[in-house]
Amino acid sequence: MGGRIARLHDGNPPPQLILAALDTLLAHEALRLSERNRRFLSFVVTQTVSGHSDRIKAYSIGVDVFGRDDSFDPGTDPIVRIEATRLRSALATYYETAGASAPIRIAMPPGSYVPSFTWRPSGNGSTKPAFAAEAARIASASASLPTIIIKNLTDRAARLAATHGDLFIETIMKRLVSAGFRLFAMPSAERRAAAIAISKLLLHPDETYALDIAVHPMSTGQRFSWCATDLRSGEIICSDFVDEIERDVPCASTIDMIAARAVQSVSKALAG
Repeated sequence: MGGRIARLHDGNPPPQLILAALDTLLAHEALRLSERNRRFLSFVVTQTVSGHSDRIKAYSIGVDVFGRDDSFDPGTDPIVRIEATRLRSALATYYETAGASAPIRIAMPPGSYVPSFTWRPSGNGSTKPAFAAEAARIASASASLPTIIIKNLTDRAARLAATHGDLFIETIMKRLVSAGFRLFAMPSAERRAAAIAISKLLLHPDETYALDIAVHPMSTGQRFSWCATDLRSGEIICSDFVDEIERDVPCASTIDMIAARAVQSVSKALAG
């Protein structure tokens, strides 16, 4: 992996700081991006840092990130071009406002899906010397937090369960972020993108866990389940479920209550 990372230009920030900057960026509430465009950004940055920028094409993004099938044709389906425009705009706005002091800047130049990584210029025109120490502190702080890769295993064909699964995951993510965990959301349609992200995360020395979440339809309601696994050892450290059988359509407060129980269970297990 080291050889692939070395393919980045010499003037770039080091890979570990780029990945830390990505984590900080994706976690910031001021970044106005949909969840799938956050996956888009994570995908292209990870591929580039891994030395696979040549694989970043409209087709691979459409299939690996946006869940299009193998018949996807970028020439007739403009989703990648449209979302790339939104991504560029969101990044520009972020670095002009809340992210103005960020030591490392991630951008997607027009006409390409391959991101660029630069140091923020200081007042005297220098770059790396003024911010390398600050960026290193960011990387150190980020690496100290447990990382959780959330996978949505709900059957998308079960429309009601899929909708409740999305709400369940959103609530769990919000609570886990508030608790200080680093999160990556990998829905089931993006298995290849998930594998790439997992490979990247395993480069870090911190703890990395997979959290599988699903909502299963039942004859009398739905089952909300979660299972946390240590990716380094494969050990299942937490697994449980709640059956919601009182009504066919659980209200938001019910889903919030179940999510709170799931987060409490996972947090307790990770605390060991």
